[in-house]
Amino acid sequence: MVHGIPFSIGALVLMAVTLLDLRTADAISINFNTHANGSPFVGLADSFPASEFAALGGTINDSDPTPGSTDVNLTDPLNVGTAISGYYVNVGAFAGTSTSLDLDFSPLILAADFDFATFSGALAVDAFGAGGAPLGTFSFSGSGTFINQAHFALKSGHGSLSGIGPISELVVRPNVDEGLIFDNLNFRPAAVSEPGSLELLWPGLVALGLIGRRLIVG
Repeated sequence: MVHGIPFSIGALVLMAVTLLDLRTADAISINFNTHANGSPFVGLADSFPASEFAALGGTINDSDPTPGSTDVNLTDPLNVGTAISGYYVNVGAFAGTSTSLDLDFSPLILAADFDFATFSGALAVDAFGAGGAPLGTFSFSGSGTFINQAHFALKSGHGSLSGIGPISELVVRPNVDEGLIFDNLNFRPAAVSEPGSLELLWPGLVALGLIGRRLIVG
């Protein structure tokens, strides 16, 4: 038993060092000013597939009639609001149906913030964790002025989510019959292990096993 104590302490120390050898992944930004390949969006006629930003960790869908794509709404010269360009979901503005924006993240994220504009200034966001577990519904309101390219005046605001656990999906919902402009999405992926951590872990465990065997035999 006495010989086993150093072995146990050593194992715990190594495991603790390995687990602490984590890095926080860099924050990722999607400002909807350019396509993923760097070419600029060119206005209301421009669109992109849901998978365009998947390499950055985000798959973006909306409720517009053409699944997996959207128009990008550039600003009017008179715009003085928060958003500067944006993902434009307009199905609810004229059809009287539910408007939504679905953001799926892989890997999971720990925090997200964004700009938005709606006619009422109201926005709700449903957050889901690993396996689709609900994390809660969060409300945001905006009072800034945003005039879009079609000269509609909207109220703009900012939303932020953090401290609710790893997030796999966000469903962004304005009022039922409203259009939505969504912009400047920033998200922070969960921490990941440095590649060297696992490489060092196995030799360490083997060494500890040999040491422990010698101590027990001795």
